[in-house]
This record gives sequence, structure tokens and C-alpha cells, in this order.
Amino acid sequence: MIASLKGTLTSIGKSDIVLEVNNVGYFLHVSSKLISSLGDLGSNLSLFTDLQIKDDKIIMYGFATSNDQNFFRLLQSVQGVGPRAAISILSTLSVDEITLAISSGDKAMISRADGVGPKVAGRITTELLDKVSVLNTNKSQDINYNQKSDKFQDKLNLENDEVIEDYTMIVEDIISALVNLGFGRSEVFSVIMKIKKDFSINKKNKEFTVNNIVPLALKELSR
Repeated sequence: MIASLKGTLTSIGKSDIVLEVNNVGYFLHVSSKLISSLGDLGSNLSLFTDLQIKDDKIIMYGFATSNDQNFFRLLQSVQGVGPRAAISILSTLSVDEITLAISSGDKAMISRADGVGPKVAGRITTELLDKVSVLNTNKSQDINYNQKSDKFQDKLNLENDEVIEDYTMIVEDIISALVNLGFGRSEVFSVIMKIKKDFSINKKNKEFTVNNIVPLALKELSR
């Protein structure tokens, strides 16, 4: 298995590139996000890869980070999601955005990807919910699969299990209240996580209540 490649960028297509390594050109299928981030031809490039052999075809995919590589594989564990759909999702959304969509149950967000319908998007948010934990992108490029992660647990160093249980119930109530006012689940979830992080930093977890957070979230959502 070829896990990564480092070489010279010699060709850039709409959804593929050629990376020359030791005088051998590797044809790689990549996301449009990766295409848009590439330098000029002749520049050095390091990519994580995924090699797939199906029937009489050998296809290699390239990724800028191991997060993208691992998420590409994780997405394909869902029925109806092949490599083309997985690359389409990674072309439309970042890993953080996919994680947010799954955590908040927002299948519409994932349906933005070409070739991914609501039914498949619903499977992704349902089947991957317990496998995905929020990524700490500032400290690591590695995805963390957490079989015991809670639907709304965001790993913000909560003090104990009782706090976590109370917190998830509060988050669910806040999300329900704001969604009923017409806001999208992903947008609401993102704002609540931001507010919760501020509360944790300032040691005000006991004040994280529905009555306190809804007005703050409404103010943030109205900006």
C-alpha cells in the first residue's frame, strides 16, 4: 500500500494531478479544494494517498492531510458512498464542516456535494455519528474515531460525566429552540460550540443554561 508521495507537480487537471516521483508520474484523483490550493507546476508537493484496485482499474487518490485521507475512507464505510461521492464531499466541505454536519445531524449540508442525495446524506449523518469526534485541528492532523462519543459532546474538557450528561441535554434543548425559530442546525450548533468554549475558558459552566445561552446565540446568529 502506498500511503504517501513526495515529488514534483507536473500536471494539474480539473479533478486530478500528476506528481512525479523518481522519474515516475503518478496520476492522482484529488478534491477541488486541493486543486485550488496548489502551487505552480514544478513545485514540490507532499500528499497522503489511497490506492484502490477494483476490477481491472487501479486508481490512486491524493490528500493534503491525513484528516482528509482518513475521512475519505470513513465516508466510504457508509452504504451508497463510493470514492467518487467521498471526493465530491471533500471538494465541497472541509473536514471540520463535515464533522459539524454529522454532529448536528444536518444532512442538507452534506447534500450540497454533487452526486450526494438526501437519502445518502442522511445515512452519513446517522451511521457516522458515533464514529466521529470533533477534531482538534490546531494540535493534530489526525482524525480520532470515538465509538463512545455522544451526539453533542464536543470534547471541551468538561469536568465530569454528570456535567457532560447535563450539558448534552442543555445543548439539545437550545438547538431545538433555535431551529424552531428558523435557524439551520449546523449554524446553530457552531454558534453554541463557540459560546460553550468561552464559558469553559472562563470557568462559567454552571451558567451554561437554556435561559442564558439562547439570548447570546440569537445575538450571534443575527449578526
